[in-house]
Amino acid sequence: MRVAVLADIHGNLPALEAVLGDVEAAGADVIVLNGDIADGPMPAQTLDRLEELGERAIWVRGNTDRSLAAAFDGTFQPSGLPTNPPADYFTWCAARIGQAHRDRLASMPLKVTLNVDGLGPVAFCHGTARDDNEFILIDSPIAHFQAAFAGVTEQTVVLGHTHMPFDRLADTRRFVNPGSVGLPYGHAGAGWALLGPDVVLRRTLYNTQAATAALLATAGDLPTIEFFTANMAGSASDAEALAAFTETARQQARQP
Repeated sequence: MRVAVLADIHGNLPALEAVLGDVEAAGADVIVLNGDIADGPMPAQTLDRLEELGERAIWVRGNTDRSLAAAFDGTFQPSGLPTNPPADYFTWCAARIGQAHRDRLASMPLKVTLNVDGLGPVAFCHGTARDDNEFILIDSPIAHFQAAFAGVTEQTVVLGHTHMPFDRLADTRRFVNPGSVGLPYGHAGAGWALLGPDVVLRRTLYNTQAATAALLATAGDLPTIEFFTANMAGSASDAEALAAFTETARQQARQP
């Protein structure tokens, strides 16, 4: 089985459509949606498009999927972390989805495992195997990897959450981040990955000017829409993102 991994779509339907075209051309059997799927400019439209994939889609929960379901229910509590979106962002997104969308988001698992050609059992999770909002970075200490994935037996783990692609070893285990479909940091194009028989990090270029116009027409009043459109015009700095997420990881490590 060959698997395409799409993470951090963040409601960017034009980017998703472009990536799905490349996924079809690559002949992937299964598409893992590795968290942070719907929140953003086009939440309902993104979920509806992904539902069209049927059983080919394997859904994995991200922190913003959980937050969006909670906002729909009126139970959202901010994390207090500076790298997570503010409450009014989730309020806006929640007002634009329906009950079926909410139920899909609330039903997604923290982790799934699939057998992939050439790789064997592969674990998929958004943050870590213990927390969908935990930040694992390319330069995270080995001890962080060991603690966050204690008890995980799969030798290959695919992550998301930080919007920056990487492929590295940590204590004999291979960790892969496909980057972000909808909000990539450090590079042009929508990031994703193709697994089987090895791991290939992919980028799909698309018409970002037309996409920006579509997002503004649909979501011009979305809090943080300027960040989305600016990122499409020129990707946010991976160095700045790495520094911000590293500080967030330090804050999480200090929490009881």
